[in-house]
Amino acid sequence: MGSFWLVFLRLLKQFCSVALVCVFISVVIPADLWAFKYGDVVWSVSDFYSFFPKNEWRSVADDKKDGIITGFLKQNVAAQNALNLGLNYSEDVEKKLSARYKMLMVNEYYMRHFLGSLIPYSAISFCKQNLKREVYAKHILFSLDGVSNKDSVFVLAKTLKDSIDNGENFGLLASRYSSDPSVGVNGGDLGWVQIGKTVPVFQNTLFSLCSGCVEVVETDFGIHVVSVDSSRFSSYNEMDDNLYNDYVFRFASAYIEESLKDVAAAHDTLLIRDANISFNRDAFKELVLLLDDELKRKNGKRKDVNIIEILKGFSKGLVLYDSEVLSGAWFANKIETTLHRVSFYSSVDDIINDFNMILLRDIVYKKAENLKLNENFSFNNQYTVVMLGLYEKAYLKWLTDNVAVPTKQEVETYHKENQSEQDLNLAYKSIETILLQKKQKEAKSLFEKSIEDRVNILINTEWYND
Repeated sequence: MGSFWLVFLRLLKQFCSVALVCVFISVVIPADLWAFKYGDVVWSVSDFYSFFPKNEWRSVADDKKDGIITGFLKQNVAAQNALNLGLNYSEDVEKKLSARYKMLMVNEYYMRHFLGSLIPYSAISFCKQNLKREVYAKHILFSLDGVSNKDSVFVLAKTLKDSIDNGENFGLLASRYSSDPSVGVNGGDLGWVQIGKTVPVFQNTLFSLCSGCVEVVETDFGIHVVSVDSSRFSSYNEMDDNLYNDYVFRFASAYIEESLKDVAAAHDTLLIRDANISFNRDAFKELVLLLDDELKRKNGKRKDVNIIEILKGFSKGLVLYDSEVLSGAWFANKIETTLHRVSFYSSVDDIINDFNMILLRDIVYKKAENLKLNENFSFNNQYTVVMLGLYEKAYLKWLTDNVAVPTKQEVETYHKENQSEQDLNLAYKSIETILLQKKQKEAKSLFEKSIEDRVNILINTEWYND
């Protein structure tokens, strides 16, 4: 049950460790100003910033901006073309979109509803107050690796603090005492630091210091003497309120990361218990025997065993859940509609553990629906990205699927020009495949070229040249 949480913790860690580049914003562009037009379709500046964050865009070199805009247009024009063709109603797209929707709802429950109830108000408040600024920081690190007397290190750190307070040069002391391997290059300078770039206890100290102040703090890395030279507005200062609050929440969640795994596992156990789920082990034993028999028929090749079809045909009750008896067909449907990855089950416990995850996901999804978490800004932000990505892929697939099969004359010409020694009749299919793949690649390239050349696309220079 804890595997959901391992994924979420990794996502949190990745998000919160991203070093976002600081920029100054001299002119505020209205969020509803149009940025691009494609036929009758208009994308606003805020649409673009959903694709590429505003706080990063302002620091991008001018010669790189055009490529980023091309990436935005490629995805959005392809998605719009998919809608115009009705590809959003295709069985494949609807199935994938439904699966992503459910997974995002499960994520939203954990990340916003459950996690939100655990984050201390003080952490939210601290991040909200300080995310709009950044500080220029320096530090001297004393590693505690192999140190038997930590108190003596604290004494030395406090002595250095007093020396700096009395006018000693921070950089010289850092070069002499710091364990930081980069000290020889930067003299202890950390540069401009924003919320989310350091561990909570370290950033708490940094952002509580006034300019010119020095303090001693302990982290998992060791004992630090830290100093703040100055502060200024960060790249988050001009951010939309909804997006700003989204970042605040994510960075505040780092304050409970260490204790989250155990709490989450206990929460999942309670969800399963409260659902009054019971497993029919005798039925599961029969299912394992069926799988074993099928494995023998497939000469021991697990990948050839169609678990979905076996589950669909298994009519005996496997699980009692929510006052309903569930057979194999119910689980087969969940596996298919949620794109759940399934491997060969070799024991009853293997199946029960995996089905437990499927049931837990169903429980959480229903809770998320009841809580209307699909109305959250954070959910819609992620869902839009997923939806655009699926529509883009659907259109590119449509382009390649609708490429005409090479004619006999084209195959014969290719065979002649390449001086193939193989008989044409024998080589026909392989040549046809080569030419078809070439045509498909050309179809994609033509679309991409039309985006690069801005065919039927207008760009608002008032925004772009800002």
